[in-house]
Amino acid sequence: MSCVDDGLLQMYVEGVLDAAEEELLRAHLARCLGCRGRVARYKALMWDLEHLPEPELPPELDQLHEALLRAWEEEQRGARQARRPARSLIPAWAGYSIGWARYAAPLDLVGDLLSRAGRRVLASPLAIARRVRGRR
Repeated sequence: MSCVDDGLLQMYVEGVLDAAEEELLRAHLARCLGCRGRVARYKALMWDLEHLPEPELPPELDQLHEALLRAWEEEQRGARQARRPARSLIPAWAGYSIGWARYAAPLDLVGDLLSRAGRRVLASPLAIARRVRGRR
């Protein structure tokens, strides 16, 4: 077997290969130092991604959150008394969302985490995953 592509090595590290492919790849890894090194780098990368540091949030975000919750509770009390829906907080929640997005994780990181989670769901023995795999 010649050296394999990175996609196959990533699938091996993630544990999504079927048994026959995995056995062939293990035999190749036993002989190929270069591919073993790439597998080790992928494993280190996956470990680093699973152990990302928690971002530190600014204290004003907590104050804003508490103020918005108090305003929402007051609005809800008034809405229950007047029997009308509370619509005046929509701009406040939109502003809070914009402020939060400034400190959120980068989209490419979130996308990568969601992709990995999706591959794990598709590889799982859940009935819904089997139905989705059957459509591909």
